[in-house]
Amino acid sequence: MSEIPAISIHVGGRAVQVWPQVSERARRVRIAVKPGPKVVLSYPSHTSPAAALAFLKDNLAWLEKALARARPVQASLVTHFEKFPWVTLGDRLWELSVESGGRTKVQLLQEFDKIVLTLPSEAPEAGAARAVRRLAETGLNLAVERLATRVGVQVEQVSVRDQTTRWGSCSASGVLSLNWRLILLPPLIHDHVILHELAHRRHMDHSDNFWRQLAAWDKDWRHHDRELTKRWGSLMDLGRA
Repeated sequence: MSEIPAISIHVGGRAVQVWPQVSERARRVRIAVKPGPKVVLSYPSHTSPAAALAFLKDNLAWLEKALARARPVQASLVTHFEKFPWVTLGDRLWELSVESGGRTKVQLLQEFDKIVLTLPSEAPEAGAARAVRRLAETGLNLAVERLATRVGVQVEQVSVRDQTTRWGSCSASGVLSLNWRLILLPPLIHDHVILHELAHRRHMDHSDNFWRQLAAWDKDWRHHDRELTKRWGSLMDLGRA
């Protein structure tokens, strides 16, 4: 993805900086309001800048409302770990110790269920995001293998991603796409999300049969779902600085 210098546009009587981005993965023009707030206008390479700008101007009313709801500050992953020094790997919590150094390094002390995270002093946020993503690649694959075996379903592949609007998804072909931030959840809530997606291996919808299946595997799913909702706002912006 390439970044173009910001443009200024008036929204609700004030000047707002908008950052255009040409994205190879984008299929359409999209406006995103990130904490800060930072407005990003992304569009595919086959769309002209003029067409993208026209789309932006056609959606100024929506943008004004989105800016009013936007969080004023970008959430810090490093600050999160100062308050919550742990991650979920596999089926349990691991203590997290953060140190400053020259480059990103992850050290697992399995005998103590402890992880030593070394972050570059010049870019700790970017280093933390890389390190935790690396931990999630390992931990979420292990968790899916454990839970899929327990409930007796088959998964073709696990994809660990940086979703902005969901914790996970399951395709009809059996590919689970999971948000790396799942490892920032407590084990029971972490497992609840994975069991929800595994239930879609039996029912690719949210029918009564789906919810009955989830309840058979996770009897406290309603409580877990409420707890998950509470954590949405505090976790979903992490790692985007």
